Amino acid sequence: MLTQFACGGLALGSRYNHCALDGVSVHQFNTNLASLTRGAGLAVVPMPDRTIFRARNPPQISHPHFEYSKATDTDNTFTLRGTSTVLIDKPQPYNQIHAVHLSAKDIQALKKAALKDGKLKNCTAFQAVAAKIWKARSIAVKITEDKISTMLFPVDTRTRIVPQSPAGFSGNALVPGFARASGRELKEEEYSSLVRRVQEGIDRLDDEYIRSGIDWLEVNTGMPCREDSFSLVSWWRLGLETEEFAWGRLKCAAPVVVKPGIVFLLPGSTTEGGLNIFLELEGDQVVEFRRLMMAD
Repeated sequence: MLTQFACGGLALGSRYNHCALDGVSVHQFNTNLASLTRGAGLAVVPMPDRTIFRARNPPQISHPHFEYSKATDTDNTFTLRGTSTVLIDKPQPYNQIHAVHLSAKDIQALKKAALKDGKLKNCTAFQAVAAKIWKARSIAVKITEDKISTMLFPVDTRTRIVPQSPAGFSGNALVPGFARASGRELKEEEYSSLVRRVQEGIDRLDDEYIRSGIDWLEVNTGMPCREDSFSLVSWWRLGLETEEFAWGRLKCAAPVVVKPGIVFLLPGSTTEGGLNIFLELEGDQVVEFRRLMMAD
């Protein structure tokens, strides 16, 4: 939906089925939309063939998959293929969406802190931010010390599978990477150790692990882990702010709805830079989350 304001500004609203499209595909769609508004043709020719992501026959589950849970009759199910055999709507109350801004300076400080003790050779901005969010959110929601907190973070598999997916693949090629730790470990471990857990969650996603997960979903018709977990969805580095519409470039992006159990990362406004963290928590929890995110 396109809305024009009296000041001359425009708001572009869109809604996507995440089973059908992932963030990369949404970026491709917006790139094509921007191109069409300029009177040009498609910038990216969509390629929807999912054959390369099929489960093996017979399935070969070669790894444990803590990133998934088996579905029950009262759950919305998830598969990499986007199919859903059980779908029972359960309306849930939503709290207010909150935004926490991290400046470029804040992000750089997190990377520096992760490398300070010399236990890590390198650290990306996403890994540093993800580890900080994991700890802050788990403490803010008062997860008990004996429970295992699982942070999921969707990872693009287009270039991780063998052979790689065709250029321009348009669909959902995400699988959840994950990091797990007890409430006690999240409180007591060094920051670098939590960052390392995030790194391990990304590193384990080679071709065999990904295909084992696809086979696990084929057998179990499961869903992303639901036990003391949340999902960190990062559209921060997709390049949304680089798309050139006929009216100019994006100045600010924000979600209309953030479901419980989701934390969304989007680029900060063109004037602020950095990134914005969007999440749905109760008032006292988000106050604590914000405090922990800004703490040294």
